[in-house]
Amino acid sequence: MNKAIRHGEIMLVPVGDVPTGKTSKCSTYIVGHSETGHHHVLEGTEFEVTETEKQELYFRLFEPTKLVHKKTADRHKDLVVPAGIYKRFHDTEYDPFEQVIRDVAD
Repeated sequence: MNKAIRHGEIMLVPVGDVPTGKTSKCSTYIVGHSETGHHHVLEGTEFEVTETEKQELYFRLFEPTKLVHKKTADRHKDLVVPAGIYKRFHDTEYDPFEQVIRDVAD
């Protein structure tokens, strides 16, 4: 089985199957949004993206696919994600002053 892949605050973890959800086919997909436009993007040939009712994201990659950080300086290096099925995790942080949990952004 493939290993988990960390790309900044995004982690793709290999899983055995994709749960039921809305599935679409694409060749480019923003895996992690950034408020400054420095998104983490999967780029490759056609792959499937499934979003579950719990807003979890799963990727079925049929071929190795590039994971790119869309930033010109101080960026995470491009990675090649092996073919397989992955669940996306996004780091979160707790703000004790606002008492909220939110996604980490770079």
